[in-house]
Amino acid sequence: MDDTMIVEKLGRGDTKMLKNIYAQYHHEFIGLISRKFPRLKYDDAEDIFNDAMVSLYENITKGKLNKDNLTSTLKTYFFQIGINKTLAFIKKSSRFSDLQVSIKKEQSDAFDDTYEEEIEFEGKLKLVEGCMEKMGNPCKTLLELYYYHKCRMVEIAERLGYNTADVAKNQKAKCMKRLRKMLVN
Repeated sequence: MDDTMIVEKLGRGDTKMLKNIYAQYHHEFIGLISRKFPRLKYDDAEDIFNDAMVSLYENITKGKLNKDNLTSTLKTYFFQIGINKTLAFIKKSSRFSDLQVSIKKEQSDAFDDTYEEEIEFEGKLKLVEGCMEKMGNPCKTLLELYYYHKCRMVEIAERLGYNTADVAKNQKAKCMKRLRKMLVN
């Protein structure tokens, strides 16, 4: 069944179709949110999923989304609602106060091909993480501290026992050169 027919059925209040969509998207959505936001609790991801389902259903039943204005797949539309809700949750949650989250208001709730781009990006990210594992320490730890944890070079030097921030900076440059070489091969 294509997405326009699904939207049409949901617009008529077909709760069986809503249950099917719920079951179809649940596992993948929770997995995506857990990978993209690893510090988010599972229960929070569940709540966000449920809120996103309610929003999807309301958008359809209130006519905001219908078969004529669906410009992406229904799954893409739904996942963007979920990502927007996740970002809003993180922004207001005190547990995530150290994260720099900026939410850009889109003119549309749909993100078209962004989901596919995200999958490609995640594949590249896994490749980089795999190479970092192969590199081992101190490079792995140094790069994680700098890029993932946003530590300053002075702090990295202290944590890893380098004499100065400049020594840590030079080591980072060597590690990046090694990582790039591994990624090309």
